[in-house]
Amino acid sequence: MDYPSSFKALICIHNTRVKAEELLRLLAVQGGAGSAFSMSSKTVICLDIAAAKAGALVDKNMAIKLSGMNRSQYVSTSQTVSHLLKISPGVCISDLCVTHSATNARDFAYQIIKEYEKDLRNKAEVDITLPVFQTAAVVAACGVMKIKVDKRKLYESSCSKRALYTKVVEAMTKVAERLRSTKSVKPGDKRSKTLVELVEDHMQDSSAPKKSKSDDKDKENSEDEQDTDFEAWKKKILDSAAASKQ
Repeated sequence: MDYPSSFKALICIHNTRVKAEELLRLLAVQGGAGSAFSMSSKTVICLDIAAAKAGALVDKNMAIKLSGMNRSQYVSTSQTVSHLLKISPGVCISDLCVTHSATNARDFAYQIIKEYEKDLRNKAEVDITLPVFQTAAVVAACGVMKIKVDKRKLYESSCSKRALYTKVVEAMTKVAERLRSTKSVKPGDKRSKTLVELVEDHMQDSSAPKKSKSDDKDKENSEDEQDTDFEAWKKKILDSAAASKQ
C-alpha cells in the first residue's frame, strides 16, 4: 500500500507498516470496510494500533489531525476498530508509570488494583488486565500520592468510554485512600521517633553534663570546705572584736 506522505510520519519502523496493512485487510474482512468512518481514519488508526503492538511511538496529536476527527471521535473509533479486530491494546501499570514519569506510583498502583479486585470478587467477575483498570489504578495512585500526570493522555490509554472510566477511577481512588489511611498513625498510637529527633536527643545527651558519684562527692566536699571557711572567718571576727575591747 502506498501511504500519503503525511502518513509516513506515523510509521516508526518497517514492521509497523506491514502490521498496519495486515490490520486494514483484516478490518475489511470483519466488516469495517463499509463502516461510517473514512479510509484515512481507518488507516491512521490501524497504524496507531500496529505501532502500539510493536512498541513504537506515535504522535497522538498528529494521528488525530490526520484522521480528520476530533479527540473524542478518534478514541471512540479506535475502540470500535479494536473490537472489530478483536485486539486488546497492551496496557499495563508498569509501562504506564514509565511513560508518564510516575515510577514512584507503580507499587502503590499494583496494591490498589489487587485490593480493588478483592473487593469485586464477591460482586462480579472482572478482567483487571483490561486497559481501563490498569490505567485507573495508575491515576488513583498518582492522585493520592500527589504526582502530577497528564490525565487526558492516561484516559486515552484506557480504551474505554468516559463514563465507565470515571466510575472505575473514583472506585479505585477510594481504595487508594483506604490503603493510605491504614498505613498512617492512628490517634493514641505511640509514634516512632524520626531520625532527626533521635539525632537531636543524642546531641542533647552528649552536651548535658554527666552526673556521677564522684560529682556528688566533689559537691559534698565543696560544701564542707565552705562551712569550714565560714567558721574560721566568724572566729577571726569575734577574736578581733574581743581584742578591741581590752
